[in-house]
Amino acid sequence: MGRRLAIGLLALALSAAALVTPVASASAAPAATAARPGSLVSMATAVTFGLRGRGFGQAVLVTSAKDGTGRLFVVDRVGRIFSWVPGQPARLYLDLRSRVNSAGGEQGLLGLTFYPGFRTVPIVFVSYTDSTGALRVSRFRLPSFTTPAVSPRLEQIVLTVPHPTYRNHNAGMLAFGPDSRLYVSTGDGGGAGDPFGHAQSLASLSGKILRLNVSQGCAPHPSYCVPPDNPFVGRTGVRQEIWHYGLRNPWRFSIDPVTGTMWIGDVGQDGAEEVDGAVPSMKGLNFGWSCREGTAVYNVARCSATARYVPPVVVVPHPQAEALIGGVVYRGSRFAATFAARYLFGDFVTGTLWTRPSTGGAATVAGELPGVTSFGTDQGGEVWATTLAGGVYQLATAS
Repeated sequence: MGRRLAIGLLALALSAAALVTPVASASAAPAATAARPGSLVSMATAVTFGLRGRGFGQAVLVTSAKDGTGRLFVVDRVGRIFSWVPGQPARLYLDLRSRVNSAGGEQGLLGLTFYPGFRTVPIVFVSYTDSTGALRVSRFRLPSFTTPAVSPRLEQIVLTVPHPTYRNHNAGMLAFGPDSRLYVSTGDGGGAGDPFGHAQSLASLSGKILRLNVSQGCAPHPSYCVPPDNPFVGRTGVRQEIWHYGLRNPWRFSIDPVTGTMWIGDVGQDGAEEVDGAVPSMKGLNFGWSCREGTAVYNVARCSATARYVPPVVVVPHPQAEALIGGVVYRGSRFAATFAARYLFGDFVTGTLWTRPSTGGAATVAGELPGVTSFGTDQGGEVWATTLAGGVYQLATAS
């Protein structure tokens, strides 16, 4: 996440440590549009989230395998994944605490996704920070999609991104696109101001969105291939896994299942948070960090007269937001009459929620969820969220 978020994570980690085993709680945009920043407009609360489960440790992600079982999967930053059918007790699905380095407030088990068609190809992908601080992406091939618990012995390392110096800006979001390619977010390597210049360097995997074909291996990578249509294939001195670059710490991104548009929440440094957008035909985009933060110049020494910087879709100035959490486009049925195709995102520090039409327009303040760490969807497209205090919430009203 970011400098401010790291402080908040450490504080909340202390209060979350005593939580018990989880139980159910009673209680495509056109390219031209995606490139235009939207303004911020305040309005009466339009969305609310209801608590549906609690006790999930330091919850940082909720998602679905879309396998017809009704299960949700909740990631605990310290190294656990729980499977959970709302209204029933949760089960420990995968325990990687012996391998996950969660010493820093932004380190830990960070990402989880499932191979497309998980019922017939039961492969689970995770990302976490290892003992060296590196971001590790691994997969687990299961005997069946109904396997109730995953053995750590099944781990196969797919990719390792070195991160030796600082504990922050690890990113770690994973998602498959409609193209069945795995997309991975990486932070700029940490510290303040991207001290190594990673985000603008095409020789580095840090500060990027990566795109991999994980259905096979290609030398020198035994667990993945670089898709031949990646934007930098064939260029020497360039990491060809790169799909987009110029990002600070894209903690959470999502891919709209209808349009394929990618929505990237990127945490800011001193002045602003941002949401970046790219339709599927866009590749090799440079979102500007650390030349730019939002739409302003941050470090002129990192700017290039020949570079084409893609402006954010939304900019939220500090202190309206301090650690932006990228969200999802609503594609469910429960609130389709009033909320269809709106992008929902939030902020960890202020708890503010915003929505924006996915086809363009202003972002509007729409509610709050203090300590929000992620947004995800179930098989029906309904929206869920997590908080670092271990709560799992469901979108309850949207108007």
